[in-house]
Amino acid sequence: METLVLTWVLLLMFSFAASDTNSTSETYTLIKATNFARPNCQSKCGDLVVPYPFGIGINSGCSIGPGFDVYCNTSSDPPRASLESISYASIKQISDSTLRISNTVSTRCYFPDGNIQSAVNFSPYFNNTPYTISEVNKLTVIGCNEYAWVTSKMKPTGCLVICYEQEDDIGDDCSGNACCQSSIPEPINYYVTQFYALQESNFSNNGSRNIINNITPRPLLGEVLGMSNRETLNPCTYAFVGDVEAFKFNGTTDLKDTSLDKKIEANVPIVLDWAIGDLSCSEAEAINGTACQSNSMCVNSKRETGGYRCKCNEGYEGNPYLSPGCQDIDECKDKLQFPCHGTCVNIPGNYTCKCKQGYSGDAKIKDGCSRKIPILQLTLGKILSVSSTPVNTF
Repeated sequence: METLVLTWVLLLMFSFAASDTNSTSETYTLIKATNFARPNCQSKCGDLVVPYPFGIGINSGCSIGPGFDVYCNTSSDPPRASLESISYASIKQISDSTLRISNTVSTRCYFPDGNIQSAVNFSPYFNNTPYTISEVNKLTVIGCNEYAWVTSKMKPTGCLVICYEQEDDIGDDCSGNACCQSSIPEPINYYVTQFYALQESNFSNNGSRNIINNITPRPLLGEVLGMSNRETLNPCTYAFVGDVEAFKFNGTTDLKDTSLDKKIEANVPIVLDWAIGDLSCSEAEAINGTACQSNSMCVNSKRETGGYRCKCNEGYEGNPYLSPGCQDIDECKDKLQFPCHGTCVNIPGNYTCKCKQGYSGDAKIKDGCSRKIPILQLTLGKILSVSSTPVNTF
């Protein structure tokens, strides 16, 4: 019996194995541009910069389309931005390719006897919107003797948390001991969070699963796996999908924190990828053209639903969605990013940097230029040196 239960738990752990996180580099040229918004449109909601193609105001005409409207609740202090007028999630940051929104944590809490006290499941839904849930997010589960997973159109992804006997055994890594993580294998536009408690009553005498009472009571597997019930340490299990770079597990401190879900919601955002429409660059160009203005290029979205984004050409900056488009960067005015230790000349999309007259080498490198020695001068020097050499007479 013990062997069968242990085998089942190990199979669960391997079947929900996490893949490596996909790393992407983000840029923020939109919020650094001088032309944030359309004329006569707000560009900020509180401290949040809202650059076009986004626009403040539902149906205000300030965005490129309804899916990019941002509602700014000025009655809250500070003002709060969201994608809808009635929305729990607030917008934290907008980049050239992503939108970060506040999180909501799914929870399941238990009474001391192991029965469920309360349960909240969060299932975000972004169908028919410009947004998909980015692969830079991970599913994180915190708790004891339980597993959680999320389902969508994709294959389910999830992981298992187990609490062992000694409190000191719980470290600060999310490797399965009170905390685990699982990658989102592909961009999705919705997911459903589900919990399942490990419990001896899940098995019949012959080792098969018994699904009649599959949610109560909470697990009592101490005799089987050497785990304690740990109700006094952690009465709740938490599950959320969020930016993996923004969360760090703090071991027993987090397990004992009764307000952990609120801290996660405030500090660990969900990252959404955004794109314009559902056509590729070539498809949009063949119909009505893209929204990309001068000195910019169109970039196809990797989303299953298609779409595209615009980015400034190399050597240009600004908002590629707003006229007159991207403007040339004067590299000569930014010696830190574009070093030049000689004569700098700005040209469209680039710059030249040459050593000063009388010097040669690479002026983009410090001490990269050296003084030229004329060949004629060197030759005359040798001649004079030879002619002044004493001649021995016999």
